[in-house]
Amino acid sequence: MFKKFWLETIYGLFFILALAFVVTRVTAFNIFDVFDPIGAVFEDMESTDIVFSQLREDPLAEENLVIVNIGNLPRAGIADMVNIINSAEPRVIGMDMLFRNPKEDTLGDLKLSDAFSRVENLVMYSKLLDMDDDGLFDTLEVSYPPYFAYGETAFTNFVTGAADQDDLKMCRNFAVREYVNGEPELAFSVKMAQYMDPEKVERFLARGNEVEDINYRGNIFDYGDTAYPISYFALDWYQVLDMEFAPELIKDKAVIFCYLGSELGDRKALDDKYFTPLNKNYVGKTHADMFGGVVHANAFSMIMSENYIDKMGEVYSYLMALILLYLNIVVFSVIYKVVPRWYDGLTKLTQLIEAAALFTLNIVIFNYFNYKIDVTLSIVAVLIVGDALEVFFGVFVNLFTKEGRKELREIKKL
Repeated sequence: MFKKFWLETIYGLFFILALAFVVTRVTAFNIFDVFDPIGAVFEDMESTDIVFSQLREDPLAEENLVIVNIGNLPRAGIADMVNIINSAEPRVIGMDMLFRNPKEDTLGDLKLSDAFSRVENLVMYSKLLDMDDDGLFDTLEVSYPPYFAYGETAFTNFVTGAADQDDLKMCRNFAVREYVNGEPELAFSVKMAQYMDPEKVERFLARGNEVEDINYRGNIFDYGDTAYPISYFALDWYQVLDMEFAPELIKDKAVIFCYLGSELGDRKALDDKYFTPLNKNYVGKTHADMFGGVVHANAFSMIMSENYIDKMGEVYSYLMALILLYLNIVVFSVIYKVVPRWYDGLTKLTQLIEAAALFTLNIVIFNYFNYKIDVTLSIVAVLIVGDALEVFFGVFVNLFTKEGRKELREIKKL
């Protein structure tokens, strides 16, 4: 009897895994999407977003970096800004913008080119392109070489999952280093940090992760799109041109030139703007909350503070889900055989408690230890095991017992 019980639990495990595989194959064709409007709302959310948007204590403001808004200035105006900021002796200047082609205003191009030539440590925008759609980057788009081939390039691509510019661009992580035709190219934030503290960047790269989750510190002033305080000091274009800042604010710091709207506080500006885990509305997000330059700034801050996010590997996620699934099969099998009338109520209650506990555990561990546990598979396993096991005993097991087959034959007599 004892041996039979354990054999049944093992058979039950394989039955549920096979059932899950079949269901996964069917849903891979998206035939049930029309019935799942709620799922569409939650698909861009992670449980850890709650930690960023609601639970974390206010972080300290970034002291090593200043962000400068270029607004809608022409290249001659940007050149003036670069010269003014450069005169304050920053450690490094990063240009998060592409000067793709020469303008009719040749004088403006020459003026900007001259401004770049005067910057000692300059990081220029590059973009990784996959021109033949084979899944590998084969082209590096850079600013027009004859005029703007100064400094070092670093790619500005983010990992968003967006197929095109109009899709929701959710930015949780970034690629650290990519290769274009065998040549390495560092991410923009990594290259900026390398000029500030190469030893920290060396330790960061030694982590060996191709993609890193961004441990967000905060935003510029955002009209309440996030619940965080202002963590980055930003200068508007007219403040720079009118020199309405103290040079000490810039000296020996990293400076990112980027687009933050026509002026700071421009809520209509949508170019180069992303959704992040800091978004106050972490479910069914309405307004993109962070410009690309500020996303780079957050990645930079994470590297400089060496405050990284670690996460459970995929193998361990599967293993944890498998262990929980089998433990539940054992417990639920006992309930099914000992107190069958209580089966539905006890299993449903147990499933809800376990799912809530896993969800809470993930949030607590991430909040206190910056460690992500992928509990998705475990929660799915917990939620399906009760009904799936009932199908196993009620259908599968009965098909292989004389009593079960006898009851099926008796149906014909009705």
